Amino acid sequence: MKAEEIEMWEKHYLDYMTFMLTNDKTKMINALNSKDEIKDDWIGAFQKKSCDIDRGAERIYFWLFNSLGIPNSTPIGSDLLYETNNAFIHVDVKTSSFYTIDSRTDQKKKNRSDFLGVVSIGHNQTSYEYIDNRGVLHSANLPAIYKSKNKLCLTYIIQLVYDKADDGNLIILALLLICVPNGILKSIYKDEICGGSKNATEAFRYYYKRRPKFEKINGKPYRFNLLYLHPNFENKSEEIIGFKI
Repeated sequence: MKAEEIEMWEKHYLDYMTFMLTNDKTKMINALNSKDEIKDDWIGAFQKKSCDIDRGAERIYFWLFNSLGIPNSTPIGSDLLYETNNAFIHVDVKTSSFYTIDSRTDQKKKNRSDFLGVVSIGHNQTSYEYIDNRGVLHSANLPAIYKSKNKLCLTYIIQLVYDKADDGNLIILALLLICVPNGILKSIYKDEICGGSKNATEAFRYYYKRRPKFEKINGKPYRFNLLYLHPNFENKSEEIIGFKI
């Protein structure tokens, strides 16, 4: 399959999923915040030191994507996986805190490593392999094409950037839908879009800000869509994605 055709389908499903999610933004935000309505009943059993809301958010997107395609039971892939008439679509949810705590001063400071044009990619969430500057291969566990059905493998990340309110509830600052290039596109994007991973479960960190556009589509549209932006960041999207759009 040619690069132009791959990018056409990547863009097609990026826009289709964006339409599904933004057709009723209030419904999506209310569903993501539904955990707060019963927080008193679960917070005592929540032992994680960091705020991990990925699993709860994945339930919401499984519901919102109910008409995207047929779920598939393969154990290798993203938590959300749908089969359409011509593709297998992997979708994973990643959460990032807008602030971190400075260990030296115990004060909040802006988190500059987990968003701002970058998102971590797991081995089971990509068909794009990366060889770092030490010659170490960061393998990909997904095929570029599912040969048994001759269907394209497409991978997307929903990135949720949040802050924490004084009462412990999360404030959603931004939601992005990001398209990770298919492995066949390595000849176009090369290793420029990749960076070292934080841990062994990650294949690489996808720096979409370095090559943020579809290179083989006329007009070169962005490889991501902003699904939601908090009113405090209106006209200041660069504070979320790291560059002006």
